Amino acid sequence: MKVKNFFGFLLVLGVVLGTSSLVMAAEVNLKDYDAVVVQDLEVPSGSPAPESAGLQMAEKAVYQIKRYNEKYKLFDTIVKEGGKGSKESPSGKKVLIIKGEVKEYTVPTVGRQIGRSFIPGVGGHVGSGTFAAHYKFIDKESGKVIYETDLRTSSTGANDTVEYAMDRNGEALAKTITKLKGR
Repeated sequence: MKVKNFFGFLLVLGVVLGTSSLVMAAEVNLKDYDAVVVQDLEVPSGSPAPESAGLQMAEKAVYQIKRYNEKYKLFDTIVKEGGKGSKESPSGKKVLIIKGEVKEYTVPTVGRQIGRSFIPGVGGHVGSGTFAAHYKFIDKESGKVIYETDLRTSSTGANDTVEYAMDRNGEALAKTITKLKGR
């Protein structure tokens, strides 16, 4: 009886330790990365988003990541690919590449604003512009995708523009990076 209990205990311990190592392996850790390069987002053909939305979103992402970098010291170098300072590759540094694709681009309309104003408890200014993108975090050295995420944001209140939704999307990306850096 004691032998069965002992083997049962070992089995449970093995399952717990085995599972916890799988969970830890699934977590993404960006602590080793010293530089980040943001590429222009791809705009699929037939999308309501203008071609310039990819460039614009990349610039907004760089701006927001730099804002968070001032506070949390996330990276030594933050650049937009093809932008100022991106020609010199950070030597000896581990580089993270962020690329993405525009998934949703909804321009606010008066009808949508009026329709949303009838929602009880909301009233007043309600945002109706939305922006969504699928982001991939890629290790430059290996070329492997280490993390993927979808971020969808909308405009709020009197700032009911798709540009404001894009600003919020860039901030959501910066918050995701901050979380993955462990800060």
